Amino acid sequence: MTESFLFALCVVAIGAFLYYFVKTRFERRVANVRGKRWVKTLRHLGNNMPLEDDSTFELRHGEEFVMNLTGVSLVESRRGPRISKRSTDAFTVALAKGFYYTAAAGKSYSDEPDDVIREIDTGVATFTTHRVVFVGDKQNREWDFAKLLGTSGSTGGLRLMIGVSNRQKMSGIASTSMTSISPGLAFEVTQAAKQDGWEVARSICLHGAKELDAQLEAINANTFISAERLEIEMEKWREANPREELPIEKEAAAKPIQPAKNAPMSEIKVVGETFYKKSFEALRHELKTEGNSEHIVEAELRNDPDNEYSDSGKAVAVYIRDKQVGHVPEWLAPKVFDQLEPEGGSVTLGARLWLDEADSRPKNSSVTVFLDSRLVIR
Repeated sequence: MTESFLFALCVVAIGAFLYYFVKTRFERRVANVRGKRWVKTLRHLGNNMPLEDDSTFELRHGEEFVMNLTGVSLVESRRGPRISKRSTDAFTVALAKGFYYTAAAGKSYSDEPDDVIREIDTGVATFTTHRVVFVGDKQNREWDFAKLLGTSGSTGGLRLMIGVSNRQKMSGIASTSMTSISPGLAFEVTQAAKQDGWEVARSICLHGAKELDAQLEAINANTFISAERLEIEMEKWREANPREELPIEKEAAAKPIQPAKNAPMSEIKVVGETFYKKSFEALRHELKTEGNSEHIVEAELRNDPDNEYSDSGKAVAVYIRDKQVGHVPEWLAPKVFDQLEPEGGSVTLGARLWLDEADSRPKNSSVTVFLDSRLVIR
């Protein structure tokens, strides 16, 4: 009995080891194929950007073509996005599950689980210095950087979700291509070109290709290297091989930042939420949350000249899903009112909605409205 049990245990252990070995070898093979293609693409971008315009639509004035990604999917979240309270120091790109490549990044939304993401269409994604445009078999979709609220990338950036102020739900593009770079990495290259120019973007691509080569060498040298160990090795590599700043970057860093004169406001913090408890209760129900959650929604600002509590007579009410949730602060309301009056007295903008728990005391539900070109307040 004991010998039979030990024999069975050995068989199970050997089987588990063989499964792990085969699985790891497969992942390494995927990593090598994808990684080599990404290195080739990054070097091509680093040596040739800006590329010849290959977009399927007319570019705007001052807009420049960055790249196309073919064979991608248009995906959408089944619910409103959740904003992460963390800041990421690195944008992680996976060559295969368990293997990672990192490049610069910034604040992000929390990524959505796979079970709340649905595929809508397949087609081509075009990245420009102004926007990302998806052209599919069934529909088109545009994410304008002027309305950008944030992004969310799955491991490896193989799925890129984009939050913009004119859409309630996050949507984005996903790719399983072994030949194209990931949507997340394409977005990072695009942002570098947009913010810092082509020379810096080319430098980032070429340095990224070197880092990716170093990572491939590390995973090929150790069959069972863990993601944690690989990240430690790559951190050492980055410290020993920093990207050399270009003269244009050094000049920009040396210049003191001058505050913009009469810079437009970026957001309005709504006041008076405590008077609209029933509205927030209804929103908790509609958004299927018990509270303690954050959502990106559309908010409508409506002129409210009959508000008896307004000293100026130019109150502006704020509505979400046709439910009043507060109003613009009195000191700011006249400016907003005067801007809205010629446009019919209302405007719809993106907003961050924080829903407190139903039984919390005191109530801390809040609304912040994001301003863009549809409402400019200085």
